[in-house]
Amino acid sequence: MNRPSLDRIDWFKLLASVFTGAGIGFLLLFVLLRTMLEPHLVGESVLRINRNTLLVEEVLKRVPVDALPDGVIVRRQLPWPENHAQALSDFDQQVVRELRLRHGMVRELRRDRRPLEDPWGGYWIRLKVAPPAPPVWLYQPERLSSLSVWYLPILRSTALLLGMVSGLMVFLRTNVELPFLRVMNAIPDTDIAPLSLLPERGIAPLRLITLRINRLLERLNGVARDRRLLLRGLAHDFGGPQARLMLQAEALQALATDEPRRIVDSMVEELRQLAAITHQLGLLADASLDEQQYDHIALDDFARRLVASYPNSDSIILDIPRLFIWIDLVGFERSLCNLIDNALEYGRPPIGISAQRDGARLRILVVDHGDGLRTPTMPTMGTTQRADDRQRVRHRGLGLQLVDRFCRSQGGRLLLGPSALGGLRAEMLLLPTPVNPLFIEP
Repeated sequence: MNRPSLDRIDWFKLLASVFTGAGIGFLLLFVLLRTMLEPHLVGESVLRINRNTLLVEEVLKRVPVDALPDGVIVRRQLPWPENHAQALSDFDQQVVRELRLRHGMVRELRRDRRPLEDPWGGYWIRLKVAPPAPPVWLYQPERLSSLSVWYLPILRSTALLLGMVSGLMVFLRTNVELPFLRVMNAIPDTDIAPLSLLPERGIAPLRLITLRINRLLERLNGVARDRRLLLRGLAHDFGGPQARLMLQAEALQALATDEPRRIVDSMVEELRQLAAITHQLGLLADASLDEQQYDHIALDDFARRLVASYPNSDSIILDIPRLFIWIDLVGFERSLCNLIDNALEYGRPPIGISAQRDGARLRILVVDHGDGLRTPTMPTMGTTQRADDRQRVRHRGLGLQLVDRFCRSQGGRLLLGPSALGGLRAEMLLLPTPVNPLFIEP
């Protein structure tokens, strides 16, 4: 029994939805930072650089570099060669531009390189000193004050959480809620056959539920179909004896007199009433038939039940996908049985039955391991047969012509030819027609 749990595809869709939501959340956070928070961060960086640079330059006019406090990092040369400067980012270039526009400060900035003076990184700022003093570099950490960056971890966590929750909600909406609503809307509220099958979509437990409901509906449709056939058979079987009894009673009516005549008249009247009841029974059977006489079936379940009805079903190999189709079930079952019977009687096992959807077309293949036929097309009646083909005369006879007639009624045809295994390859090609779309998307 299948376990009502998520399968691999469901887990993949769930993880994909969650990670996609997280990615979208971070993307929105990035846009938010670039459009709203980045100007604030640039402004604070410019303010701190301008203030500290001017302060240190003013102090250096009176105090030598070695006498500066420990918290102020000033170097006479950079910790790495000056000609190996790292390119400034867009944010750094905005800082340089704002320093010039807001405060009229023009200083050379270098991005700190590993090993970093501060874990958060920073800038080396070339100070303006009176010549001929050597250049002096001030280190300015990029780390901002706690008042300006305390919300960044919260924003990142919030964006991650909201993105994951949004992805989860999208998964539940598309794979649970909507498929469940489709199933609820598709459940028939009538007992008049044929009952339409339900869409098998959504997560694995929901697909399993709809699969079992569909099989139950198919059994109900089968029971209704058997009941219609039983009623029509009874009406037909009753009609023959009743007609013969009526003829005999009318003959006795012409010969009988007096009291026997009254008895025969009563019998004739009773037979007329019985004929009326039989007629009503036939009307009841015909009234329960659908106008188009098409049935909604799941192809894999239908083929499995059909093959199981054969005593040697172990020699038949099925490869039928899960497809929902509208079909003339009586003609389709008769045609497929003809192909299977021919393959079992004139071929050699195993017999392979497969189906393939090709766009709007449906291909049903029956392949055996026999000797096959030499001509790949449908034969015509009265043609001369080869001697080594006579043992498979049924493949050229009425059975296959009935199959071909059914295929043509479905807009297709029957194709015969040799299989890759050396036997006969019979292909039923079915196409949609103006009155029958053939496929039903569940």
